[in-house]
Amino acid sequence: MKYRVVLGRKLSAVAFGADRIRTADLPKAFDFLDTYLAYGGNFIDTARIYGFGDCEAALGRWLVKGGNRDKVFLGTKGGHPEISSMHTGRLSRNELEFDILHSLDALKTDHVDMYYLHRDDTSRPVADILETLNLFLQKGYARHIGVSNWRAGRIAEAQEYAAAHGLTGFSADQPQFSLARQHTVIDDTLVEMDSRLYEYHKQTNMMCVCYSSQAKGYFMKLQNGDPLPELTRRMFDCDGNRQIYDRIAAAGADACAVSLSYVLRQPFPTFAIAGSSTLAQLEQTLKCVDSAVNGPDVSGLRILSETQNRDN
Repeated sequence: MKYRVVLGRKLSAVAFGADRIRTADLPKAFDFLDTYLAYGGNFIDTARIYGFGDCEAALGRWLVKGGNRDKVFLGTKGGHPEISSMHTGRLSRNELEFDILHSLDALKTDHVDMYYLHRDDTSRPVADILETLNLFLQKGYARHIGVSNWRAGRIAEAQEYAAAHGLTGFSADQPQFSLARQHTVIDDTLVEMDSRLYEYHKQTNMMCVCYSSQAKGYFMKLQNGDPLPELTRRMFDCDGNRQIYDRIAAAGADACAVSLSYVLRQPFPTFAIAGSSTLAQLEQTLKCVDSAVNGPDVSGLRILSETQNRDN
């Protein structure tokens, strides 16, 4: 496992995406988490919306059962809109406090290391949002605060406000970022890395925690000859991404290592969230981290501009 030192902590470059673990199958959930820990992983990502709290509940049982809380950097997300009204924000103080207190209860901990806002609500001033999150920091609910699916302009506005008013700003951003360009927008409340956000990370060196970092296994499935699930096909299967895959195949490179290499070799601190449906997939990812970071430069196999210059 490779690590990055950020926020005074040594964090594994690959974070475990816990969105699929559930209390209905705790032995399987524990196997995934124990395997991740055994490979040297110490960065776990979850959210209140995953399983409508059940994911956090399963994770909480694992944290308690194995005495694992102090072994991991734990991040969760709140403020997700109601599924029936995805464009109606939920970032009021009452809504966020409801979410974080229920997250802490489910996770069986008195604090999380990183608390992200899962979506933005551009109708709400950044001042109001930051005041709420700083209250959570003061109460000890979280050690650091971050955002997910925010655009560069709003992040910059919030950081400027925090600096001007003696508040703690955001320490991390969580966008969708992978080697594959997104072909079809399935959910327009999600934010993919675009050129403005990319430049913002370069300028500020803000920690970037990338979800869908392997494009839902797109390149690996092509290499293995596996059928593409419908969602993966709709989001990522296009001529541009097929051309990238052809370059990977022509070079005889490992698609998993190339996908990780693209995300982890950026000019700002990046972390790849890895979610897997099978233990074999998780182990494949964890085994290729070293080669992704230390192996041959594969920059010629990807087209950075296709992602970097595509503004959302």
